[in-house]
Amino acid sequence: MAGPSDLDKQIGAVRDSMESSIVVLRDRGKRELKRVERMALIAAGVGAAVGVIVVGLVVVNRLRRPPTRRERIERLIPLGWWDRLRAGYAKQVPPMRLYVGDRQVGEETRPPMWESTAARLAKTAGTAAGAAIVTRGATLVLEWLRDRGGTKQ
Repeated sequence: MAGPSDLDKQIGAVRDSMESSIVVLRDRGKRELKRVERMALIAAGVGAAVGVIVVGLVVVNRLRRPPTRRERIERLIPLGWWDRLRAGYAKQVPPMRLYVGDRQVGEETRPPMWESTAARLAKTAGTAAGAAIVTRGATLVLEWLRDRGGTKQ
């Protein structure tokens, strides 16, 4: 039977060994956090650069191509007049309803409740599966990079 002093010594030894492991784990966590922050900054920078390039291409394309006939007319006729011209034309055409078979076009029947619920469930399941696949892929890439780098656990 071990006495209280033996138990205190054993507890102290376990604490010392755990404390070094905790310090190592904290350091790993800090390094990983810094690495993830760098990756997020790089991703944000790349996204911003792509956005600037896309906007630049749209502006250059808009400036380089000649204006269409419609754009030229819109420049000549003020918007208020353009709206009045359209409104005047719309008043000349009487309202009509188009029927195909026995159904009015544009008025669709609502799908049954089970059908919309099944569609929502399928969408949710697909989103969850996609997220799981992407997460697993990212984990595999990170493990491969870690193994390739030769870092020791």
